[in-house]
Amino acid sequence: MVVIRERAFCEMTLGIASYQDLHYRYGMKTAVNAAFWWDAPTDRRSRQELELSLILKWRSPFNKENWERWGQPFG
Repeated sequence: MVVIRERAFCEMTLGIASYQDLHYRYGMKTAVNAAFWWDAPTDRRSRQELELSLILKWRSPFNKENWERWGQPFG
């Protein structure tokens, strides 16, 4: 079973809200989708290693690990 911690969920929600607000302000359309992988490793260390490998692979500007490359969004 995957447990989403309340703080992480709140941070994600605020990030999405900031993203949508900024796009709305400039008249840009948004489409926000979230998905959860139910087969994620239950072992914390294994899950964090998987998460980090995917963060580094996709280089999303929304992950703090990539802020040096892209700058901090909504900061």
